[in-house]
Amino acid sequence: MNTLGIGIVGYGAIARVHAGALAVVPLMYPSLALRPEVVALTPGGATSQASALRDYPTVRQCSYTDLLADPTVGAVLISTPTGLHAEHVAQAIAAGKHIMCEKPLTVDPDQSRALVAAADAAGVVLVMNHHFRRIPALVEARQRIAAGHLGVPLRAHLRYYRGSNVSPERAVSWRFVGQTGGVLVDLGAHLIDLSAMLFGSPLVAVQAQLRTVYPTRPDRNGTAVAIDVDDIATLHGRLANDMTVTIEASKMVPGAADGLRVEAYGTAGSVIYDMDDVNALRVGTAAVANSMQRVDVWNRTSPTATIPGSETATSSLSWHAASWEAFLATVAGESRSVCDGAGAVHVDAVIAAARRSATRDGAWEHVS
Repeated sequence: MNTLGIGIVGYGAIARVHAGALAVVPLMYPSLALRPEVVALTPGGATSQASALRDYPTVRQCSYTDLLADPTVGAVLISTPTGLHAEHVAQAIAAGKHIMCEKPLTVDPDQSRALVAAADAAGVVLVMNHHFRRIPALVEARQRIAAGHLGVPLRAHLRYYRGSNVSPERAVSWRFVGQTGGVLVDLGAHLIDLSAMLFGSPLVAVQAQLRTVYPTRPDRNGTAVAIDVDDIATLHGRLANDMTVTIEASKMVPGAADGLRVEAYGTAGSVIYDMDDVNALRVGTAAVANSMQRVDVWNRTSPTATIPGSETATSSLSWHAASWEAFLATVAGESRSVCDGAGAVHVDAVIAAARRSATRDGAWEHVS
């Protein structure tokens, strides 16, 4: 098995999840064409630097410039705040490094198109980490939908609830600032990508409402600062196949930890997924109109992970490991379903259209 050197840029909470996934992915997928090895790190502040030193005591920490100049680095994980993605992705492309980037790409579709074009021209693989694509029950749902289970697709509802912003005393971070902040960007990006993945059709028009619940929050020194990004985002959309979808992302749901739910129906059938029953899918058919069947999915991934086994509960770490398997396979020239450059641009274009709609009191906006 050949080795692919990985450089990690940023070392906050999500980067540490990736670090765990990178450690286990060769065990879960022993037939990998490329075995990942973390060879360089560019953490942010002192806390991230200390975490990186604890987790990777023998891996060198260096500037991003030096990381990109390192010939042993073949690919980079960009896990920095969204507002830095454009700069960091552009530099990685110029250095000829393949890229796994946290979502979304930039939130500016024109900027994202330019980056994707540059990556294509340089022969660089650019993949966004939308790890919900790897939930086995949602993979099962996608396969059933593609096989015609819904019949003529009619409606879908996707929602992602968390309780992160319920307290008005939550301190401001980069997630509350500017065009790259807000729940539409942070949680809604996942739902936009899932909609395209599940139904095989992009959003072509949206109307949206964005709400900021608390107009001020304390900074880390306790000083009140104005908040102009959304805590709740609600979108109504139309897909290219004429299916209509509702997307709701909120961090204002008391008690919610990671509340993802997907419902879809058509003339012939329906599917329901709820993360509260993480390893199952519920399906209905027009032939038996008044009952639903629960389908246990567990950890049946494609390709099959050897550990945990197919009868073992799935988890967020296994979804991230599966994301890395798909990225590594794509770099090796194999075919995988990933959120590639086109998918990244679509997510950013929907975000931009939703924001335009919200400024026009929820008027319909074309996704361009």
